[in-house]
Amino acid sequence: MAKASPRRSLAVVLLGAVLFAHGPPLAGQDARARFSRHLGAVYAARTLSVIEAGVRDGLPRGLLIDKAMEGVAKGMAPEVVLAAVDTFAAELRDAASVVGPQAEPVALEKAADALRRGVGRELLTRLGRDRADFPLLVVSLEELLDAGVELGLAEDLVRYAVAEEFDSDAVLRLPASVKLLIRECGNGQPESCWSQASVRECARVMPTRPCPTRTLAEAARSAAQQFLLALSPPPVIRSAAG
Repeated sequence: MAKASPRRSLAVVLLGAVLFAHGPPLAGQDARARFSRHLGAVYAARTLSVIEAGVRDGLPRGLLIDKAMEGVAKGMAPEVVLAAVDTFAAELRDAASVVGPQAEPVALEKAADALRRGVGRELLTRLGRDRADFPLLVVSLEELLDAGVELGLAEDLVRYAVAEEFDSDAVLRLPASVKLLIRECGNGQPESCWSQASVRECARVMPTRPCPTRTLAEAARSAAQQFLLALSPPPVIRSAAG
């Protein structure tokens, strides 16, 4: 037992040194100490090993440290923190295969987010190759999905916007346009409401570019149906005796 203590201390010291040198969120001495105390010697060493393996593969050290610190801040068990960092490293490696190993950390992280949500690799590869505002495009995609738009329709909207060379602001307005159409037509209005409203919305926010009015209408209608389904009360199941 007497020989184990120096090894445990070394693991904690090494992890603290790495966090101090490379993790801006952990610049404070109290934060580094809390991190090491929470993980303990064994999991501190294992977490450090996962982080360093990711760095050797070209992953941003800061993202991996941030993921570990997020788990600590949430009070997750040490083994859960380790598993989260390990999973995140694997996701970043997968993302790097789509947007390239030299991508900025924010682009790499957004690519990982998109892959996690099922966005197609072909689309992400194209966006990462052709657009410097790749992270913003992924944000727009995520907001469309969060609004209830089906994945395929959300991808079609962004794909169209890129093909027609929409600027960042126009792409970011797409989710708001979908929500506006839902408010206008999602309360039992006739079918024609969707197409007419989408034409008006396109003319308002994208007056100088061709606009995917049909896809915009389909996306909004799809999202409205999902929203209404979520609000519908569950069916009443009557017992045989009733």
